[in-house]
Amino acid sequence: MSRIVDVLVVGSGMAGLMAALTAAEQGRSVQLLTTGMGSLAISGGSVDFLGYADGRLAADPWQSLALLPEDHPYRLLGTESVRSAFQFFADVMERQHWPMHPALAQSGAPRNTQLPTIMGTLKPSYLLPASLDAQALTSAKRVLVLSVQGLRDCRTALVVSQLKRYKSWADREFSQGLLPSPFGETHRAITALDLARLADKPQSRQWLLDALAPHAGKYDLILIPPLCGSKANPETWQAINAAAGCPVVEMLSIPPGVGGLRLRDALLHALHKHNFEMVENTTVLRAEISGKSCTALVAEASGQLRRHAARAFVAATGGILGGGMTLEPGKCWDSVFGIDITVPQDVAQWSEPEIFGSHLFSHMGVGVDREMRPVDAAAAVRWQNVFFAGRSLGGYDYATEKSGHGVAIATGWQAGRMAAAAAGAGENQ
Repeated sequence: MSRIVDVLVVGSGMAGLMAALTAAEQGRSVQLLTTGMGSLAISGGSVDFLGYADGRLAADPWQSLALLPEDHPYRLLGTESVRSAFQFFADVMERQHWPMHPALAQSGAPRNTQLPTIMGTLKPSYLLPASLDAQALTSAKRVLVLSVQGLRDCRTALVVSQLKRYKSWADREFSQGLLPSPFGETHRAITALDLARLADKPQSRQWLLDALAPHAGKYDLILIPPLCGSKANPETWQAINAAAGCPVVEMLSIPPGVGGLRLRDALLHALHKHNFEMVENTTVLRAEISGKSCTALVAEASGQLRRHAARAFVAATGGILGGGMTLEPGKCWDSVFGIDITVPQDVAQWSEPEIFGSHLFSHMGVGVDREMRPVDAAAAVRWQNVFFAGRSLGGYDYATEKSGHGVAIATGWQAGRMAAAAAGAGENQ
């Protein structure tokens, strides 16, 4: 018979890791089930809080919270709870020596920062690693944009031409360069992750330091692909910035998410200091329910079924792309607990003609109360010891809002807290 853990979390993205860590730091035993690496493996190294609200750029995301609909996860939680969640995350990252902070406006208020991408676009984001110099992005006049031979995903000419379209970048002096590949001639295109893994170790990152050295002192800012290590190691960044002689900022890129892997690395390091176990390559098939409580989840791994019993459960399984929701024509439901999600019968209504518009399928998700417990159409709680977090939730559009990691942090924190409390109540019964 399997042991009963206090809190069982499904999903290893930002929401799942935050829920697990929050519960673990309250002294609960935590088990996390995951099919793969989670969404952090395809994300950047910053935290989007709220980039756009009501269709407008949110320079100060805190002031823009009031523009969100009432069923938005941020509004359900309330501003003070969101602040507490972000502070918890910041404290954890500080202890892991990978601090995350917002840039500050002249008034001293925290603000979003417009980060460059390898497509030459700007993307608003909120919490930045200390290695990402927001001041340099704003003030630098002489900018060098670099790529690496064999790295097909980053074209410096495209980056420069696109950045010049923005008023804040139009008057800067751009230069371009191509660093030699440390792999020489290869049979395949290299990725940023290939290069980042080399930068993890002092002896193998020397190629990058040597390649940057000729540019030292000539520029105010160097933009490069995300290749400065796959681990949350500040020594890597210190060595690279020292070799460049100026701030080095990574451009946001397509997957694999090198920056996201650093966040994942830091959060897992924090988790492994607690009573925590992660079970990988596991697919949850169904939940066992008794009255108003869940008693266990049944999962498959390596062709075998296993029952995972717990006192409380957090579902952070992601949305449609993450497998957290199952779709059929005219139907949508949560993949673990089988909760039906109301959608139009006509699937043509699930999307908009404008590709970058706000599509209905982006808002699909489980309805919850303020404690992140799933509720039915009458707002009645379905189960007392089940909590949802992250993209599993309805009521927001992470893509158009640029709010993905922010909602994951806030709702993961809340779900973890509530699950820890429910586990304590169940233990005492």
